[in-house]
Amino acid sequence: MSHLHLITTGRDSKEVLEQTLPQLALSVDRIHLREPTWSVRELVSCIDTLLDQGVGADQLVVHDRLDAALVTGTTVQLTRRSLSVERVRAQFPTISIGQSVHSLTEAMVAEQAGADYVMYGHIFETDSKPGVAPRGLDALQQVVDWTSIPVIAIGGIKPENLSDVLTTGCSGVAVLSGILGQTHPAEAAGRFRAVIGR
Repeated sequence: MSHLHLITTGRDSKEVLEQTLPQLALSVDRIHLREPTWSVRELVSCIDTLLDQGVGADQLVVHDRLDAALVTGTTVQLTRRSLSVERVRAQFPTISIGQSVHSLTEAMVAEQAGADYVMYGHIFETDSKPGVAPRGLDALQQVVDWTSIPVIAIGGIKPENLSDVLTTGCSGVAVLSGILGQTHPAEAAGRFRAVIGR
C-alpha cells in the first residue's frame, strides 16, 4: 500500500497547524513537521498538542530536530544539514529514521547506514525549487530498483500525475503546498487519497 506524507510548509502558525493537522491526520499516513524557524520547545509543544488530539506518534515525523523526535517518540527526518544516519543509528538504535536524498548514490548510502526509508526528489518542477531541473520518473525508478527500503517521492506531485509516480513502485509520495497551500486542505488531501486508495 502506498503512503501519503504531508509536509508542513513553514508558512502556517503553530496555532493554525494545531487546528488543521488533526483533521488531516484522518486522510494522510504521515505528518512531517518541517519548521526550521521554530524552537525545539515550540516543536515539542505542537507535537504534544497533536498527540493529545488523537494523532498517533507513529504518524508524526520531525525534520532535522533529533532532540524533539527523541523526547516525543516520533520519527526523525534527516537532511543534508542534520547529523548522519550512521551516527544517529549508532547512538539511538530503536528510533525510526528517514533520510532526504537527491541521488541514487545518496539513497544507497542512506540505506547502508541504517535509514528506515528515504525521501527522494524533486520529481517534477516545483515552485519551491525554482530553476532547478527535476529528477524525473526514470531517476525515481532507479532509486526504487536499486534500494530495498521504502522510497517516498517528493516534488511537484499532484493528483493528476500521482498515478504515474506510483507506477515506479515507490512506497508513497510527500506533498507540501498541494495540500496545505490549498484553500480547503482536507478536500485537497482527499483528492490524493482517492488516487492512492486506503
